Amino acid sequence: LDVGVPGSRKWDTADFDESNACLDGFNQFPTQEECPDFREVTVQYFEECAKLSNRLARLMACALGITEGSDDAQILDRMALDHTSYLRMNYYPPCDMNDASTVIPDDPPPLGISPHRDAGFLTILLQDDDCHSLQVARFEDSDLGRDNSWVTVNPIPGAVTINTGDMAMIWSNGTFRAPLHRVLTDPTKKRYSSPFFYNPGYNELISPLDCCCCEKKKEIKYRPCLWGYFRALRFAGDLTDLGVEIQTSHFKMDTTSDHIEKQDEFQKAVNFEENFNVEKYRSILESKD
Repeated sequence: LDVGVPGSRKWDTADFDESNACLDGFNQFPTQEECPDFREVTVQYFEECAKLSNRLARLMACALGITEGSDDAQILDRMALDHTSYLRMNYYPPCDMNDASTVIPDDPPPLGISPHRDAGFLTILLQDDDCHSLQVARFEDSDLGRDNSWVTVNPIPGAVTINTGDMAMIWSNGTFRAPLHRVLTDPTKKRYSSPFFYNPGYNELISPLDCCCCEKKKEIKYRPCLWGYFRALRFAGDLTDLGVEIQTSHFKMDTTSDHIEKQDEFQKAVNFEENFNVEKYRSILESKD
């Protein structure tokens, strides 16, 4: 179950009110009768996660040498006001597939979620204390993640797990890494988790900060990336037959990619105040290969 910032940015507006339309679509809260107090508790937790995310983003900026009020800090001010974050509530049922007759040698164990990097700026993850299934890769850049060096992230009771995303990696010119991670299944235990994905505004063009490259005489590693384009392609790649898997590697300076041209075309055509329709933008977004 996903809950995101309503297009109107007003939680008390009816879910399917036209003012709540946005790229990520409408929220669909259960009614008070179906699930008493669910909406109130969820919204309160969501807003607290947004406050914490803003605080963490500013601490990350401080670590990079960015001062409050500077030009480089303005993106954080915009993100605090225009973020397009969402809260996901996951349930992983037990999955007993350890029968010797079904196990294929050298294959990974059954996965709850395949290897991926979080697309947004940062993630606040509330993990299940009783089922330790989240794993992070210990190897360097690889969108495929075929290395077998995986480390389990054991949750600490009373704490949350913080993960940096793709947009923070571009923003920091690679100083902050977006780690590849996956979720295993457990043969006997259920697992619940609740990640909050702190994302920029759809129209935000994420590019490396001057303080992370020019001022330190480091090469610029990434081209600018439009968050709304990246977000649209990421979930279209997951949920439709578009046939495109977008990664930060497509925006590296040392690679050739048609995504730079396509995102410019997409930005001119898209209306971020309406629900995303893959068919409307298919001619722009689909792979030409």
